[in-house]
Amino acid sequence: MSTRSAHDVIVVGAGAVGAALALALAQRNRRVALVDGRPGPSEAPGDEYGEFVVSLNLASVAFLTRIGAWPGIRDARISPYGAMEVRDAGGSGLTRFDSADIGEPVLGYFVEAALVEAVLHRHLEEHPGVTLHWGARAEAFVPLHDRARVTLEGGGTVEARLAAAADGARSGLRQLAGIDVDRFDYGQRALVCNFSTEADHGATARQRFLPGGPVAMLPLADGRCSLAWFRPEEEAQRLLALDDTDFCAELSEATDYVLGAVTGATRRRAFPIVRRHAQRYVGDRIALVGDAAHTIHPQAGQGMNIGLLDAAALADSLPARGDAGARRALRHYARWRRGHNEAVMRAMDFFHYGFSQGGAPRAWARNLGMMLAERSGPAKRLFTRFGTGLAGDLPPLALPLALGPGADDPL
Repeated sequence: MSTRSAHDVIVVGAGAVGAALALALAQRNRRVALVDGRPGPSEAPGDEYGEFVVSLNLASVAFLTRIGAWPGIRDARISPYGAMEVRDAGGSGLTRFDSADIGEPVLGYFVEAALVEAVLHRHLEEHPGVTLHWGARAEAFVPLHDRARVTLEGGGTVEARLAAAADGARSGLRQLAGIDVDRFDYGQRALVCNFSTEADHGATARQRFLPGGPVAMLPLADGRCSLAWFRPEEEAQRLLALDDTDFCAELSEATDYVLGAVTGATRRRAFPIVRRHAQRYVGDRIALVGDAAHTIHPQAGQGMNIGLLDAAALADSLPARGDAGARRALRHYARWRRGHNEAVMRAMDFFHYGFSQGGAPRAWARNLGMMLAERSGPAKRLFTRFGTGLAGDLPPLALPLALGPGADDPL
């Protein structure tokens, strides 16, 4: 890895967003170098579901279909869901979002993050336009007049017209480029595991808002649910320390026995919830995508979706040929995505502060709002379309597909 190579784009970070960006660019005849610190490509999950499950809306599925990755994901293991129910623990308010209301067979899919990565990595390894640098980390970044130079640990360098930082929330490339982030710690942890219940989930996602943070039950294809339970720091540590019997009992109470008692759970893990937003999405010969640009509160499961939209938007913003790092193209990308992502962040903060706080007046207002939302008709359908990625200023790569027979059918 001591030789220098010239490319159109260097993508640093081979998570789902970086891998999707690299594949989309390579399919547009761009020469891509993909740099990642892991020793090699991700392996597909085994028979047991992993704990880290992501939500893919229909825009994300459209993007993954267009770059050829969705069939491999679909044929391996996906968990479609046709409805979502949102409740508040402080009353009887209920809002149900149903795919039939917008004329779609599903609202989206729950998929293991490792599966998405494994399928994308397989496609990248087979693509002649991609040079893979596994086990490599960016050690220095230098923007030159007509190219970016990334120095790798061990002395090698990679040069390209553009460097794309897709290396996560603590992005090393972003830091090397001198781009700061605005950071806010919610003081919560997201507790995840998979669990079984007495009753069938009916391919319906459920979320119940509790004081301190919501609990979400995400349906899996094997009949279990994936858990996303947002609790204050100390409470999360207490839940992690419980034995399985006590944990299942507390989770049954938290979910209000909506699917009966919780009868078993896998290993529990928890991670801190922090909002980050880069002060700039682009700089000289660099662009940020995914968690390198933003992390949001995960209570609505939109993190992966907006990251994939970043990747699709950047691929669509770059010129078909010529200078991939042209300032005009990068400014277009930044304007396109920053406003959308800020709006999603504000919405997540609204739910966090509006639904996590106790008190009778807040509970009354929440339940009234949920009842009005349930009866809102056209407004609820429009909200559902935005949530499923069927509305908004979408990149062409992520525009909804026709859900019918043919090669582009994602089902």
